[in-house]
Amino acid sequence: MKKSKKILLPLFYKKKTRRPLSEKQKRLLRFNLQKFLFKKNFSTKKKIFLEIGFGYGENLINLGKKNIDELIIGCEVYEPGIANLVKKIEINNLKNICIYPKNIFSLLEKLKKNSIEKIFMLYPDPWPKKKHFKRRLINDSFFKKIKYYLKKDAVINIASDSKSYISAILLCVSEVKKEFKWINQNKNEWDYANLDLPKTKYFQKALEKGGNPFYLKLIKY
Repeated sequence: MKKSKKILLPLFYKKKTRRPLSEKQKRLLRFNLQKFLFKKNFSTKKKIFLEIGFGYGENLINLGKKNIDELIIGCEVYEPGIANLVKKIEINNLKNICIYPKNIFSLLEKLKKNSIEKIFMLYPDPWPKKKHFKRRLINDSFFKKIKYYLKKDAVINIASDSKSYISAILLCVSEVKKEFKWINQNKNEWDYANLDLPKTKYFQKALEKGGNPFYLKLIKY
């Protein structure tokens, strides 16, 4: 009997932390993170906003403040960023944010079909070397997987200062145009700096490198 062909999904690669965690960060991860973790037996009637790779959590905090009646889920494997988000959640006393500190695809398996209202992917690792392109999270397999969990008219928000990554994403979108559409095709809507979105640490890094952060807004049919 032939085995069915599996869809090869990109891994959520975890880069090594440049600096060791501080004692405060270790305490936040060990003692405080637990109360904000995404629960195994998850169920909600609220709208779900998901951020994949939330960095230092600036956008998640912004979403949490502006959408107090919705559930905001953040997925990240970078420990300093997770510790920073825990600290900000506590400072702002937010009750609508939960954290999943593992691979995004294992999180999706815990969500229901057609359950996600919005996805944010702001400055995902571009893996700029050609030999590492296969490590990029957003590819054909990603779109094939994610569509199952998105509601009709769900919005995917993507930002990057990597021209090659943006080009690759748009190529993927053209190949799945029956399910997804690029809707901010007006040039004035491409510039992240013009948008009402947090100017995150990674946005600032992009500017320092002379990059021009580009914003994509996609909708699922």
